[in-house]
Amino acid sequence: MIDKSNYIDSKDPKEDKYDVVIVGAGIGGLVCGCYLAKAGLKVLIVEQHYKPGGYCTSFVRKGYKFDVGVHYIGGIKRGVLANILNEIEIREELKFNQFDPSDKIIMPDSTTYIRANPYDTIKEFQKTFPDEKENIKIFFQFVMETNVLIIYRKVKNLTLEKVLDSFFNNQKLKATIGVLVLGNMGLPHTEVAAFAAIILFREFILDPGYYPVDGMQQFANCLADKFKKYGGEIILSRKVMKIITEDSIAKGIIISSGEKIMSKIVVSNVDATQTFKNLIEIETKESTTIDNLVSSNPVFAVYLGINVSFKNILSEIGNIWFFTTYDIDGCYKFLKKNVVQKNIPGIMLSFPSSHDSDSKVINKNTIQIFTIACYENEEFWNKNRDSFSEEMLSLAEQAIPSLKRYIDLKVTATPHTFHKFTMNKEGSAFGWASNVNQIDASLLPQKTSIQNLFLVGHWCTMGAGQGGISTVAFSGKKAAEIIINRIIGQPKPIP
Repeated sequence: MIDKSNYIDSKDPKEDKYDVVIVGAGIGGLVCGCYLAKAGLKVLIVEQHYKPGGYCTSFVRKGYKFDVGVHYIGGIKRGVLANILNEIEIREELKFNQFDPSDKIIMPDSTTYIRANPYDTIKEFQKTFPDEKENIKIFFQFVMETNVLIIYRKVKNLTLEKVLDSFFNNQKLKATIGVLVLGNMGLPHTEVAAFAAIILFREFILDPGYYPVDGMQQFANCLADKFKKYGGEIILSRKVMKIITEDSIAKGIIISSGEKIMSKIVVSNVDATQTFKNLIEIETKESTTIDNLVSSNPVFAVYLGINVSFKNILSEIGNIWFFTTYDIDGCYKFLKKNVVQKNIPGIMLSFPSSHDSDSKVINKNTIQIFTIACYENEEFWNKNRDSFSEEMLSLAEQAIPSLKRYIDLKVTATPHTFHKFTMNKEGSAFGWASNVNQIDASLLPQKTSIQNLFLVGHWCTMGAGQGGISTVAFSGKKAAEIIINRIIGQPKPIP
């Protein structure tokens, strides 16, 4: 649980001037805040929810603890996120369980595992697709290339489909890889930018399966607490109503209580449409740009409280990707039709309580089921919510026989539910869709056309796709680097 003594009472926010005010306590905003506060800047984060973390939060119903969206974190031992956690001096405070296998991909006539050791993962793919044995080895060697610029130069204008076609002939193999992209980025391999997908693979296949010992909320809580220890301040349960601008310069914010908070710099960690269409009252080039951008799809979720030990129903506790078709492109193109016809081609199941020490102690097991969904209006989802969730359960029973008999609690979340708690446009799960046309760093950069306004999170473009904890954390680090150099005049980038 969050120690609320570490945070400002939301009824008594400070009114003095800050160096930086951050709108939104998602992972990008928290990481940015940690770097800034560590550098000695006076920083405030304002969050509309009563807890920090965005999609990286947890909630409890009748004693069962669920994660809102993040099923595990990758790259804790190596990679971008590992470096960030070390730099803000939080790695030793966060304890993780790494589970192996991290993922089990069940297709119509094959099963493939993602293992903790990438070379074991290669063997799993080779076992499932022996006709592509050598090509699988070459593909993963390419993904694991030390110099990322080499990868970028070769695939920067390609979809993942084009890259997979250059390595493989087996369509079922390409679809199996495509499942991971659809589930973690919200796009099929026919549309997702190859470079964005490969960056995902580097984090979630090369070093996968890490879960915070006390639940996913603990990851966000540790960042928030570290921010506070560095001298930062957080206001929870207050919505930012306006970003104050004078002569196209960001000057501060106005929050829902009516208080005005002034600052030298404003960082937005919220939906870019919200930022440029609602929070800012002047026309900007970004407000035109976002009219031409496509957001990623939301998800529909079913959260289950289970009255039986997992050891009685599961052979492994890694995530299960269960698909009844190899037509991954079709899964994406007919999302509304799939809901209406109760035809769900694929789901992902995760088992957070199996990795959470708290849940093990109180014997409250949980299963979470996700599928990519369409937004539509509330009337549409009110009409289809129950029947769609039941169809998801029926599909889940094909992966876990007799699952329905063990259900003690069921909670469902539509795209509107996710919109309510995250304020993401149409409940988007991954920010802007990471297609070839939308990952260029110059498209919606962190440094905006409004002086002293910066963006972090999955609503700015970083050149490597927008989704995932590692990506949004990196955006927080890069924004902090720019701001520190501007305010303090630090000549060197953050290491």
